[in-house]
Order: sequence, then C-alpha cells, then structure tokens
Amino acid sequence: MQIILRKLFCLVLLTSCFSLLSQRSLSAETKSFVTYNQGVYILQNLTLIDGTGGPVKINQDIILTGEKITAVGADLPIPKGATILNMEGKSAMPGMVMLHEHLFYPKTTPGIYGVDQMSYSFPKLYLAGGVTSMRTAGSIIPQADINIKRAIQEGKIPGPNMDVTSPHLDREGVGIYELGYFRSTEQAIKTVNFYADMGVTSFKVYNFINREDLKAIVGAAHARNMKVTGHLCSITYREAANIGIDNIEHGFFSCSDFITDKTVDQCEPFKMRSAMLKVATDAKVVSDLISHLVEKNVALTSTINVFEPYTDREVIPGGGLDALYSGAKEEVYKRWASKQGRDSLDYVRFNKSKIWEKQFYDAGGLLVAGTDPTYDGRIVAGYANMRLLELFVEMGFSIPEAIKICTLNGAKYLEQDASIGTIVPSKIADILILDADISKNISAIRKIETVFKNGIGYNSKKLFQATKGLVGIR
Repeated sequence: MQIILRKLFCLVLLTSCFSLLSQRSLSAETKSFVTYNQGVYILQNLTLIDGTGGPVKINQDIILTGEKITAVGADLPIPKGATILNMEGKSAMPGMVMLHEHLFYPKTTPGIYGVDQMSYSFPKLYLAGGVTSMRTAGSIIPQADINIKRAIQEGKIPGPNMDVTSPHLDREGVGIYELGYFRSTEQAIKTVNFYADMGVTSFKVYNFINREDLKAIVGAAHARNMKVTGHLCSITYREAANIGIDNIEHGFFSCSDFITDKTVDQCEPFKMRSAMLKVATDAKVVSDLISHLVEKNVALTSTINVFEPYTDREVIPGGGLDALYSGAKEEVYKRWASKQGRDSLDYVRFNKSKIWEKQFYDAGGLLVAGTDPTYDGRIVAGYANMRLLELFVEMGFSIPEAIKICTLNGAKYLEQDASIGTIVPSKIADILILDADISKNISAIRKIETVFKNGIGYNSKKLFQATKGLVGIR
C-alpha cells in the first residue's frame, strides 16, 4: 500500500513539474493561445480515428500525462488528480505530419513572380490547421526557417515541429530571384554540406539539375544521414529512383516519364504537360512506373490541392480568404474569377493525377501529403491542410486512410513513427480535437477546437484570428 501511495505521490509531483515547466518555458505570446498546459488529463467519450488506418472507435478515453499519451480505451479509470474533459459529441485524430510546406507565400506586387517570407503568420496558421509536424520542402531564407524552428522548440512562438529543408538545389533556369543556383556538380556537393552545417535536416532538388548533379547530391546528403526529395522536370521519375532519391513531390504532375521523345537532362515543361494529357489513365507505362517507384522505396508527396481547378471551387480552398491582406485578396480573387469555366484541361490533369496517386497507394507505395503554399496565392497555410484531407476522400480514400496519409505516413517518412503519427500509448500527445464527428463527414476537419502538441492544448480559433489579414505581408 505504501508503495502504491508513493507512486501516486510521484505522479502528482511529476504532473506539477510538467505544468510548471510548461508555464515557465512558454513566452507570453505563446501562452495567450494555450487552453491546456501540460498536466494529467482524461479526455472522455471521444470518437477516435487513431491514424493507423484501422476502424473508427467510439466512446474512447485518452489519458495524457505531460507530453505523452499514457492510455487509450473505453471507460478508463480516472487517474488521481487528473483534469476530466468531457468530449461527448467530439472526435479526435492525430496531429498532421505534412511534408511539403513552406514559410513563404507568393508576392502580389507587380513585376516578376517571387515569394516573401511569412515568419509571423504561417507557423500559427499551420498549427491552427492541425499541423503538429512539418517539413518545409524548400526554403528561401534557410536561416530564418532554422531560427523559427528553434523559437518554436523553445516555446517563444507557437507552431509545428519542423524538419527544415535546404533552399531549392538547382541549375540556373527558373528565373525566381529568391531561389539560388549552382554552376557545377562540385559546387552542388559544397552547397549540401554548407546547408547541413547551417542546420537544415533534409534537401530538395529542382527543375534543371542533371543526373550527375542528383547522384552527387544524394550521395552527399545520405553521407550525412539526410534525405533528398525533388520537384523534378529535367530528370525522369525512373532515373531519379535509380539514382536513389528518397521522395518525389507533386504526385505525377512533375513527371516527364511519359514524354516519348524526351531530351536527356533537359526540362521540357510543355512536352511534360502535353504527355500527361495524352497518356491513358490505365496505360502500362503508368503502372510500370508505379511498380518501379514502389520497388525502389521512393515516397510520393501528394500536393493535389495546388492543382485543384478554379471552376465551382472555393477561392481559397479550405476557406481562408479573410487570412489575406487586402491587396493579396484582390489579386487572388481576380484570377479565380477570370478562370471560371476556363480550366477544362486543368480538370483532366487533376482527375488523372488523383487516380494515379491512389493507384500508387494501393500498390503499396508510401503516399505522403503536403500543400505547397505557392503558385497564385490560393494555397494558404493551415486552411489548405484541412482542405487536403477533404480532397483525399474525394479521390476515393476512406476517411481513416485519408487521415493515415496525413499523419502516420508522414511520420514514417521522417522516421519518427515510433513517437508521432498515431494516437497510441507512449507516443507524443499530438492530437486534434474536433467539434464534430470526422468519422461521418471529413469536413469536420474544419471544426478543429484544440490542437494538442507535445501535450499542450492550443486554441485553433485564436491562432486563426491572430493571422487575419496578414498573409502576404508577414
């Protein structure tokens, strides 16, 4: 009995320490968004989709102790000293693990296309939209991304845990001033090591590299135990897989494998788009490529929301029009209005890629997810992440599968699935509480109430409100 009492005393003491540590380590700004500090909580009567892809569970309790999930199940005994949170009518899913995000947004000022850093708004928006871990998949100011990552870890600002990716590694050709380029394969290797020393944790290659460049970059990154992803054009998916790339971005939208007369090591975007339109959905060249990618363990990132057509769709997919500052809102709306009824070819490519991405998943490929807030300004952090889940269900995935792609699959790619990605005991308490039943309607994702990250519960509405009218400025 004395042993049991001592254990209970230790648990209460530990809980107090968690709470004090949490409150001491968070800045005043971060605390202003916190509903629940770390402690001992029992979340009762939830509908649960746990991220494994398994069936929905009803009337579930989740016990949180500090930053960890310590128990999950029906009618769990209430720990002594625990705060009881009745969640009847609500549902839970893991925090999202997204693999193609950025901390920048396209400029809306006149002139050449470019991007600006959103250091203030985007970390808050990602967390508000349920993203608890993310890979930046390309930086324009890597030192800023690294500093933001550190500030989030130290509790100075709210935001997701971050895997910071290098700037886009490329030869000259894109014409965006915010992106750099190298002039030789030797310089590419030096660039990898430079950014690794700076503190990035993954790498991204881009449109105009050649196969020799990719081989060198993959070799240098793997030597530092870091992974390489790519938005390809000059190199085919099959060539990249054979060289050893870990991940390819944008589903099949950047796939040049279907060009019948492709020039080696040359980016031919018009041919690529034309070939995608011409190739049959069930063509053998497609199924063979999918089999090859699966065999080579190459993950595929869906950013299907970037390619969502304009006609009869939201101006800002996910509902974030008010997040934009007035100038950006006006420009985005004008483009959306001008495209109504004029994007039939976009629909063809969009629908084909949806089918192929699901075929890749069904063939056993690791399909992961990201939103890529670039292009024309319609893709806004947080809002786009919620919309992406809806699109996966539109593609034919079950709701548990869609959630798994956006949670466990991302954690697996980052090799963090032992600690995040599912709601099971011993894992980090990264949990979304939704004020509706997501097992019945995927659009319940738009009703996020609380985002638990590392056992701290953040108020989603407050985070969204704090960024209103700021996207495009800061």
